[in-house]
Amino acid sequence: MPLPAPLALSLFYLTTFAVLGVYLPYFNLYLQEIGFTGLQIGLISSLLPLSIAVVPALGGILADRIGRRRALVTLSCGLSLASFALVLVVHDFLFVTLAVGAFALLRAPALPLVETTAMEISEAGGPHYGRMRAWGSAAFILAALATGRAVGVWGTRSVPQAALGLMALNLVAALLLPGDGARRAAPPISGLGALLIQRRVILFLLACVLSTAAHGPYSVFYSIHLEAAGYRPQAIGLLWGVAVGCEVLAMLTMPPILKRFGTLPSMAVCLVLSALRWAICALSLAPWAMAVAQALHAASYAAFHVAALTHTHRLFGDERRASGQAIYGSAAYGVGNAVGMFLSGLLYERVGMPRLFAGAAATALAGALLLVAGARRELAARRGL
Repeated sequence: MPLPAPLALSLFYLTTFAVLGVYLPYFNLYLQEIGFTGLQIGLISSLLPLSIAVVPALGGILADRIGRRRALVTLSCGLSLASFALVLVVHDFLFVTLAVGAFALLRAPALPLVETTAMEISEAGGPHYGRMRAWGSAAFILAALATGRAVGVWGTRSVPQAALGLMALNLVAALLLPGDGARRAAPPISGLGALLIQRRVILFLLACVLSTAAHGPYSVFYSIHLEAAGYRPQAIGLLWGVAVGCEVLAMLTMPPILKRFGTLPSMAVCLVLSALRWAICALSLAPWAMAVAQALHAASYAAFHVAALTHTHRLFGDERRASGQAIYGSAAYGVGNAVGMFLSGLLYERVGMPRLFAGAAATALAGALLLVAGARRELAARRGL
């Protein structure tokens, strides 16, 4: 008997972000242990977002044309699992890079396609997106905390094995996703191109790029930065858990906020709070400062993501939903993360973490400025001006 669609989607989010709860906080510590430099770690870390910059858009366009989202998601999860398994047997920089690169390319199409289905179910009267997606955030917390304890006992060599086990569960979850329903006529590619060159779309996507680029130093070197400052693995996992715990709360409470203030104004405020977060990280390593900065993850990532995802769903219309979510994912989590992570790896040993975080704060503020004009127009429209 098939699972109810909201439950199947929640299970997919749970397993997907459990993988990231292992990979993001701890895989770079594993790379450091096997002897890679800061630049090499930055290059490998950029492979996942770099793949997201290209592959999801192609996957979204293909899904809109053939109407086979679930099959594409299942294929993506299976092949990425097989690719990452090579990390267990290779330790040379070139071969680790090839294995992680293949994993990144093959994994990239899955999540935006599932996001499209989740937004459709929410729009049709099902649970709102945040309730389904919050399961992923909760799983990230548990995976980060559990892996912190495992690393403290068995060392960072346990990280790839933990990630692989969770990837296998993610493949099972993909097989349980709801079917694709009736197939629609394929929309013309020319219409998508015309939409993408509109000023409102360009500014929106650029702001998304800057938002995630600002997370670059955090994504690549935050755990290493804390470890160098004397934080134990369990404390590092706890701080990641604080961030994602606040993320869950934000996702559960965003619908009324978006209804009252609109998507673009909400995104602009989130970017200002993101700048505050990175400024705190630039100024202090004290536990209280790190706790406050991690709590601001609720705005810098979670609230911004829900607002941007909702804006994308409305912006691209019924015929191009998969394409729209894939393009948003490619811009934000592909181009933005790739640029942020690569520059962090390039500059880490030259300028140090405080200056990297200061640059992140400036980047977030630049994104907020891009949204100001659009936010004013949205507020004016909502007031009937």
